[in-house]
Amino acid sequence: MRTIRAWFRAAVIGAAFCVAAICFAAFGLDAAIAAEPKAAAPDKIVPDKTLNFANSDWSGLPETGPDKKVRQCVVTAKRVRTGGGGNIDTALSVIISRGSGLVFAISDGKMPPERILDDQAEAVADDHAFPAVAFTVGSSTLAFHPGDAAGALAALEKITTLRLRSDGAGVDTGPIAINLPPDVLGWLKQCDKQFDIAIDRPTDPKAGPLPVPRPRSPEIASVDPTPAGPPGIEDKQKISGWDASELRGFDGKIAVCFIRQHYAIKGSAHVIGTYLMVSRAKGLTLMVKDSILKLSEGQDIPATLKIENKPFAGFAAHVLGGDEIGIFPQHGLALADALGDGVAVAFDAQKIEKLEFPIPSGIVPWLRACARRSGIAFETDEAKP
Repeated sequence: MRTIRAWFRAAVIGAAFCVAAICFAAFGLDAAIAAEPKAAAPDKIVPDKTLNFANSDWSGLPETGPDKKVRQCVVTAKRVRTGGGGNIDTALSVIISRGSGLVFAISDGKMPPERILDDQAEAVADDHAFPAVAFTVGSSTLAFHPGDAAGALAALEKITTLRLRSDGAGVDTGPIAINLPPDVLGWLKQCDKQFDIAIDRPTDPKAGPLPVPRPRSPEIASVDPTPAGPPGIEDKQKISGWDASELRGFDGKIAVCFIRQHYAIKGSAHVIGTYLMVSRAKGLTLMVKDSILKLSEGQDIPATLKIENKPFAGFAAHVLGGDEIGIFPQHGLALADALGDGVAVAFDAQKIEKLEFPIPSGIVPWLRACARRSGIAFETDEAKP
């Protein structure tokens, strides 16, 4: 695995990512509150009919999808969260969705502008922290899916505050006074049961799996190399089918957010790999690997790059190992913007290598979250215009 080590060395010291087809969108809170008079929870829930609960500021909606079937059960109320040194008016929602199971969501105009997928977020019910996956939905909503969905749902019966925290999104709500009456929670559970929606996982056939929530990585960890390569490479998280790892530098801190996919050619030993990483030394870079290549290390490669069939200029390609080519953008932020969240990429190094490969939804959002919570920039100071 010498070439992986060489790439890590270059990244660290400068030597020669609907994720899961998330289906929900918070409904208009003001419209929902005005739509119906205050009422008690009904015996049978009617799809697409908003209910404003008596003696409460919560509203409920069983929302249907294009197939006219209920795709999610939503309860929502106006609340106040912290952020940016002050208070922010937000819509707090508890949602059970076919696209993501149980989620807590906040919707306001102070969300990060980029797509985020943070597998090390948390939902804190009073003083109990549930590891969660946080992800952006549209431009104004951040959703949190707790790994222990049943435990988090049960906790709603007795808690007074809910805190949602994602260092990968740069959001910490502080303790939100939830004030969730029993009849509101009962309606949500009744809606879930009536329309048979799982709370622990996506069940929409168009939705991919969510990553497994993890506790926050320690600031300092072992720097001992492993048989597979640099420290951290053997600890893998599945993100949209790719393997994601946090690689450690010589000081034990996370130095590279690293995500990759390998493709084996059936009936042969031929292996192709695609790699994306964000490092303290290089910012965002891309690498391709093809086991049949035999190149001279350090060689400059004339090449073109297309993303969604649009030419991407402003990069250099160099041989990193005998079968690896590194793609170094002049501006990492420009490459991140071009990659978006789910694209097709075509790399053409004339007479040497031509590869077409997908970068699925969730890959760049995971890189962005990993980099933010680790204090790593997509673009180094030297590369900034």
